[in-house]
Amino acid sequence: MLAMEGPGSSVAVVTLVAVAVSFAACNRVTGTKSAQAGTVVVAQTAPQTAPPSAAAQTGPAIPSSPLAVSASSSPPVAPPQSDAPPPKVSVSDRSQTLIVAQQTFRLLTHVQSMAGTGEQTVEWWELRNAKDQVVYRQSYPVTFTNGSFDWMVSISAKSFTTAQGGGILIEGGEEPSAPDSGGWVQVFGFKYGRDKYGADESLFGPFGPPIFIEGEFLGVDTDSFRPTPTSFQGTTTTVVRDVLKFRLWTGNFNIVYPVLINWITGRLQPAWRCLERTSKGQVERCSYPITIEAHRDSQPTFVRLFPEADDGFTPKHVIVQPQSKVEYLEARTPVTWNEDAKAISFSVNGDVWIKVRIDGVEGWIHSQEDFDAVGLPQAG
Repeated sequence: MLAMEGPGSSVAVVTLVAVAVSFAACNRVTGTKSAQAGTVVVAQTAPQTAPPSAAAQTGPAIPSSPLAVSASSSPPVAPPQSDAPPPKVSVSDRSQTLIVAQQTFRLLTHVQSMAGTGEQTVEWWELRNAKDQVVYRQSYPVTFTNGSFDWMVSISAKSFTTAQGGGILIEGGEEPSAPDSGGWVQVFGFKYGRDKYGADESLFGPFGPPIFIEGEFLGVDTDSFRPTPTSFQGTTTTVVRDVLKFRLWTGNFNIVYPVLINWITGRLQPAWRCLERTSKGQVERCSYPITIEAHRDSQPTFVRLFPEADDGFTPKHVIVQPQSKVEYLEARTPVTWNEDAKAISFSVNGDVWIKVRIDGVEGWIHSQEDFDAVGLPQAG
């Protein structure tokens, strides 16, 4: 900064600055118009949709890391913009028809595509009913760095029908994503299921916020169990329920975790709530099916097999030979369920036990040393 003295000098400086600013502003306006005319190409292939109605619901933006879902599921913060010219993008609206209870729904996605790169991302999507009213809408920020999208969002949908109801699954993913991130899935359906299947449009909607997946979504299935006591004319009643199944990593192997579709309440919830009394007191944990990729050692070793999933019992030492037959039966572990208005997430949290059968001898193990002995090293 220059310091000038005297009134005459001040007037000269002010006049010179004013002329310079005026000249720069003219150049800036001219340059802006020229740049805008040659850098962005927009090819609108479908008419713009009207803004959502007041009844439209809004879901959460995809977190930058599904493993860190919390009560505040905020969209990613846009990185600093570079001085590179804006990339050439085209925008298009894509429509998919979905049938539920003989009623027609439509998924509309608004997609931005990067010219010459094959990159594309969903800017927003809407689920609309047969009257073309917006049932649900979600949008995502779109930003660029060095001529590429900072992240790319993909959306897919499919309808499903079970013995107790039917609905629509919306699945979303993001690239780049955290390791072992399975994206998210959200369920839409008619509350009360088959009892009022499609009879009242107001009963259709989301069965809660999206589930952000730490693992893999396996699909819709049925789950059978015999609650105790539940009887009818002296016989045990088997209850069949609709569930979503997920693969969850424990650190050594995967469990299959079911999420109940509660058609009566129109919500999702854990399929199992199990309280068990142990030598350390009462704990909440359930038994789950498992999927195993074993890597057995070529040297003899041994494990400590407990008669129950409780280290208060006395274990039996069992030799494991390279040729021993090892069967992996089930796991027992706590799973933490987190839910707020924006997201659902769950993960294995606590002491993990697995039931094995070694050369015909059954028992439970839970230490890392014993996991290693049966070919289940820690990873991830």
